[in-house]
Amino acid sequence: MLKATPLTGTFGARISSVDLLQYDARLIDELKKCLVKYKVLVVDDQTHLTPDGLLRFAEEFGTAERAHHPNWEDVPGHVGVKNIHTPDYPTGPQVGDSWHTDGPPREHTQWFSFLHAIKVPPYGRDTLFADMTAAYRRLSEPVQSFLEGLTAMNSWGHSKPDAEPVEHPVILIDPDTGTKSLYVNRLYTSHIVGLKREESDLLLAYLYRQTSVPELQLRVCWKPGTLTMWDNEKTQHYIVRDQPFDRTMHRVMVCTGR
Repeated sequence: MLKATPLTGTFGARISSVDLLQYDARLIDELKKCLVKYKVLVVDDQTHLTPDGLLRFAEEFGTAERAHHPNWEDVPGHVGVKNIHTPDYPTGPQVGDSWHTDGPPREHTQWFSFLHAIKVPPYGRDTLFADMTAAYRRLSEPVQSFLEGLTAMNSWGHSKPDAEPVEHPVILIDPDTGTKSLYVNRLYTSHIVGLKREESDLLLAYLYRQTSVPELQLRVCWKPGTLTMWDNEKTQHYIVRDQPFDRTMHRVMVCTGR
């Protein structure tokens, strides 16, 4: 039986005593159920997990994205495994808000991310997550009803200026569970369709602030070998830039098709 220890009273769980190079159909099925329940799963002690092993494991959950990314190159010889190497991030007042989720500039919304820590500092440079299903639930019923009829435009912005913007619902509804989640973010969402720019900006600013509610947050502290997987429809994450560092992570994103 898979052991999942909740990390907060809202979402997130730590998975213990598993080897992600040695899995079977039963383990994958249990992990899928846990991902639905907890939205973010943290698995420590996976230092032996290779890029091929990471890709193979991730593809048990969907089809890996192998397209070119505007910021990250593939690990040499491993198409689909992005090498997220950040030798020096700025810190201090020049750092902007980076709350986001990885799916919005893409055509489909259902993406799972798998991030494997290869080289990380001994402390700091954590990742915050916010539960956007819980964020939807804490809105008043009139606001919920209003938002459910709206869509928003999302784009890569300056990272990929030639890419066509894509339109997604402001509130996503999971077709399997009926779960509703807030699906706008500061990094990729440009405006709400059909509203005046001033109206859109004011509404989005309020919705963006939901990620700052402590009860909706989870903090992942990285160690070498930590693997964190999450549902991009139901969460956002934030890169904590609290110190300069030299960090290397491997990431795979998979899509279920919707």
